[in-house]
Amino acid sequence: MRNICNKSFLNQQEQTLIFRHVGTVAIAIFIGFGMYGIYEFFVGKPPRRIVEFYKANSSETFPFKDHGARIVSQYMQVGEILPNCGLKFVCPHDHFPVHIYSGKSNQDMPKICVSGKYVIQKEINNGGRGMNMVVVDSHRMRAINARRFDTYAMDSSEMELFLLREVKEGDILISVTFDEASRNLGSMAKNVLAELGSSQIQNLQFRGQWYMVAQRGMKGFSPYEALKASRGGMWSNIDQRFCLPRIIHGHTIMPDPMVHQNNAREEFCERHNYIEEFCADDHRKKALKPASLTNRQLVGSAIFSSPIMVFGGQSLTSLTLTLETLLSQPGIQPRYVVVVYDPEIINDVPELCRLFGFSYKATSVKEYHKLVEVVFDTALALFPGSLFVSVIEEGLLLAPDFLAYTATVLPLLHDPTVMAISAWNPNGYTGSSSRSDLAYRVEGFPGQAFTIKQSTFRKELKPNIKNCCSKPGWYGWLELGRWEREIIIPDVSRALRRPVGADLEPVTPLISALFHRLRTTNLELSTLVKNAELLMAERYEQHLVDLLNSSNSRQVKLDKEKLIDCANKQDTNKLQMTPHPHKHDKNSVSVVAYKEIDLMGFSGMKILCQCFGLFYEEKSPPQGLHRGILMFSRKGERMIFLSNRSPHFILPPYNATQLSLP
Repeated sequence: MRNICNKSFLNQQEQTLIFRHVGTVAIAIFIGFGMYGIYEFFVGKPPRRIVEFYKANSSETFPFKDHGARIVSQYMQVGEILPNCGLKFVCPHDHFPVHIYSGKSNQDMPKICVSGKYVIQKEINNGGRGMNMVVVDSHRMRAINARRFDTYAMDSSEMELFLLREVKEGDILISVTFDEASRNLGSMAKNVLAELGSSQIQNLQFRGQWYMVAQRGMKGFSPYEALKASRGGMWSNIDQRFCLPRIIHGHTIMPDPMVHQNNAREEFCERHNYIEEFCADDHRKKALKPASLTNRQLVGSAIFSSPIMVFGGQSLTSLTLTLETLLSQPGIQPRYVVVVYDPEIINDVPELCRLFGFSYKATSVKEYHKLVEVVFDTALALFPGSLFVSVIEEGLLLAPDFLAYTATVLPLLHDPTVMAISAWNPNGYTGSSSRSDLAYRVEGFPGQAFTIKQSTFRKELKPNIKNCCSKPGWYGWLELGRWEREIIIPDVSRALRRPVGADLEPVTPLISALFHRLRTTNLELSTLVKNAELLMAERYEQHLVDLLNSSNSRQVKLDKEKLIDCANKQDTNKLQMTPHPHKHDKNSVSVVAYKEIDLMGFSGMKILCQCFGLFYEEKSPPQGLHRGILMFSRKGERMIFLSNRSPHFILPPYNATQLSLP
């Protein structure tokens, strides 16, 4: 009985404690709601939390319309989401993280990250060559506009309008270059950027890398700016991560004075202001300095200590352009460059050469073959110990890797079957030249820009100089007596002949075919010819056999009537060719095998050339032949025209072709 009474007493105590706890919680809730009501009565409702969702590689409209934010009509892409833009710490109050990256090569695309979101990146907001710019709303500390302006290919007028119209008071502008941005960056654009706070934009040169963060309305010059000069045409990359304040305070110091002063060039341009680009206001003060060699693979090549002989030609403007592209060759040594000119035709060459640090030689000879002889004799007299000599004919613009290309294949001149190395491909049109890593052996001598042994000239060309070289090289040297030696040519030319000049008048069908069609010229520094040793005589034929028998090779069977229709209309769509099954593979090869009926020439090959957009002129033979084979590239794919004149025609299945031409 006593136990029962004790249990009843304990239950009553537990119930009392529970009621007390419930009552306490109820009172706390009541007080909480009461306090919230008092806060809402006096202060108002608290702001509603806004949650923003971002998805990589998707388009979002920036910014939203709430809180008085800027409204931008365009769509801006958001790429990778990276917390703090890769910083290992959180930025302080009124600061936001930024990452600015210019890339290490032309394949490593630029990046700009703002508040953890990349708005300039590969395939994001068209990031790429030229000026990449992002406008940031300083109040909300996020990007509202991202644009890219290709000031290498186009002028900077669109960028100027963008800076004047889209960058409002208080906006932060983040700018970074990629690849080459200085070529068409006008003085107006530089002035606008200087007004925004740049102190270094006026010193931006070829492939220099520059970045700046500035704010419209900022006083002074931006503390977030850097300029790195190119090294031998290759850039020093920019990679900066930092916390950026919402309000940028500029430095009050004045910008450094322009470091590029060239009084001699200015005086020259005062008398020759018709040389428009060289003597433009933005250029005439720039110093002329040879580019440095940065590719370690090429260090020690004999090409950099071999004479380079330049034909002065008939135009000072044209010669100036040639010399500019020559001075920009990484590894060039001006003391080895000599310009041979006729003072009766072209004046002031000595003064121009002194600007570049080049030598010069006057001559009064008029006949072309005698001029060639003077060029080589001058090279031998000035550089008697040099094994090689390079010749640059009139009116040429050299690719940035002209010397690098020549250095790569220069050892081939020790092959007794190779006469010279040419930098120009007569078949190098836009539709038939796309592989800058390829080179071929050919039977013609296209001239233009080439390198040859001095002993070869003395022993083989000089005794036959009148028959060999009575006209410029593009007419085709050696036509009146071909030696059993070949020339190395690139798939993509390393020299471009300007389609104007007194030597190209009157315009003949040959001149029109060679120079009045669009051509491809290599513009990169880092692309070298691969496996150049395969061009040696003892390996080249086996190399061709390997290409023809490759698992990536296919035979293209063409209908004769469609082929002739294609040649007449110069439209390969008439052929209805099926794409190569491995078209994205650089090792893919398409072979057109045919039987040449013309016993005296290659009339059938000329039909193929006319159809596929290679060199074609009614009275001229096809260019670029090697023992009945013609090789080129089309949209990155190797192409081979294989005639029955080739010893490799016996390979199946090509020997079973039913196509006979013409």
